[in-house]
Amino acid sequence: MTESTSSATSPMSPTPGEVLNLLRQGRQVLLIEGIICLIGGFLAIVFAGVASLWVDVLLGVLCVLIGVLGLIRSGAGGGEHRGSTALSGMLLLILGALLLIWPFEGLQAMTLVLAIFSLLRGLSDLLGVPWRSTVAPGLQVLSGCAGLLLGILLLAWYPSDALWAPGLLFGIQLIMLGMMLMALWNAATVPIARGPVAHDS
Repeated sequence: MTESTSSATSPMSPTPGEVLNLLRQGRQVLLIEGIICLIGGFLAIVFAGVASLWVDVLLGVLCVLIGVLGLIRSGAGGGEHRGSTALSGMLLLILGALLLIWPFEGLQAMTLVLAIFSLLRGLSDLLGVPWRSTVAPGLQVLSGCAGLLLGILLLAWYPSDALWAPGLLFGIQLIMLGMMLMALWNAATVPIARGPVAHDS
């Protein structure tokens, strides 16, 4: 009974050695992805205005595609609630069209959403709501202060910051993702820790 239980749960909880082996198998891919994200992040920060426009266009195209697919799915009957699927598809289609037709207004709305999200996230981290981190409470408070400062600055410079703020934040996120991927790539070089070898008596 114990063996069957452990074999059933083992695929859901891989050991550190198995995780490390998976990282090693995709080590080159991690390196390439990390370099691309770092380069893309730096370029997005340097050319924040162009990056902001690309973010708006990509979001618009994505909303249009998802909206069209939702309308097709509702017409083909590929879901339980055809009415809600058609409505959400239509709304996404309209949102994508608005982002593509009026990109500057779309960037303004995007910047406003980013500012409100930063303020709410900053207050949440600062006040410890819904929970206070027990591992790194100081970093949580620091993150909350940074979020509040970012939200205040976005609102203070609004709407002129709509031309560069989305691209700048997108670049920062790409750099953070690239650093995480590079850290995983570096971790794949660490040898697997082996326990003490049991000797037969």
